[in-house]
Amino acid sequence: MTNKHDFAYSVALVRTLETLLLNENEVDRMILAKDAKESFRILNEFDYADNKASIEDVGDFQKVIDEGLVDIKNALVKATPDQRILNILWHQYDFHNIKTLVKAKLSDRKFEDIEYLLNNMGAIPIDALKKFIFDQENTAFGLTERTEEYIKKKIKKVQAIFEKEGNPQVIDLYLDQKLMKIIFNIAKDSRNDFLITYTKKMIDLNNIRLFFRMKSQDKELDLFEVAFLWHGEIPYSKFKDAYTHNLSEFPELFKGTAYAKIIEEGQRHYENEKTFIYLEKEIENHLTNFIKRAKLIPFGPEPLIAYFMAKKNNALIIRMIMINKLNEFDPEEIRSRLRNLYS
Repeated sequence: MTNKHDFAYSVALVRTLETLLLNENEVDRMILAKDAKESFRILNEFDYADNKASIEDVGDFQKVIDEGLVDIKNALVKATPDQRILNILWHQYDFHNIKTLVKAKLSDRKFEDIEYLLNNMGAIPIDALKKFIFDQENTAFGLTERTEEYIKKKIKKVQAIFEKEGNPQVIDLYLDQKLMKIIFNIAKDSRNDFLITYTKKMIDLNNIRLFFRMKSQDKELDLFEVAFLWHGEIPYSKFKDAYTHNLSEFPELFKGTAYAKIIEEGQRHYENEKTFIYLEKEIENHLTNFIKRAKLIPFGPEPLIAYFMAKKNNALIIRMIMINKLNEFDPEEIRSRLRNLYS
């Protein structure tokens, strides 16, 4: 991987862009606006402004958010000396596209019917994925040989699994597992402690989220094993043991882990409200608080990864505010649902 000092220019760029991230005052102004239209007007004042000049409909706010993220992606790609590092970010969008295309192909839907669901934030061109999955052409993805071969192999494998079992949920679970293996390998190859720790946290927290959802729906352990993400700090054996207990015992069984409070509060809110909103919020807050450490790192890829995650964090906050304003929720109700800002 590239020497950390080779990132000097890209880190300097990120430090400038960080000054344009949302702050508490801007969030409060959007929350307290009299209606969604006023919130949208306030949004126009932020660093997304270039993407909103031609957008007048409040309902188009997601387009504004998406275009803002694309702009940041393009800026980071242009400024980064080692594109492999950034694939930690982009492959998540690639696998969203792969899942969408595979499901469409297996259900005999036309590409034109699902094209609007695809996301151009990935590292693999959408046209290349379309040709490989829909047209069965062995077209190049533009990745390293090892990664490209692995992804193509898993696309074919998940199609075979679906044809055998006929369960569309398996497509998501299987491909999510393979995505995290690729992301972990990128972090491991970088030999960067920050990225390795961040990736392990993502894996652990996704497994916790998966456990809550599957256990609450009485899914079989075999399905949980298919979906389990490896290479985290919490071993499969601990989750397997927890699967033999009631969901209410989950917090006690995980008391000694770094995520004990998230699990305890997530369980309490689920028992009282039958929703995982609090759990999702606290998972994102934990990751956001971790990536804030990148502010103290002067050179290397860490600030770039952290900045994009901060930008994505801003996008999710804006989306949550706008959806709630359109549904005329009370400001305090909106505020209680928001995740922590990267600030």
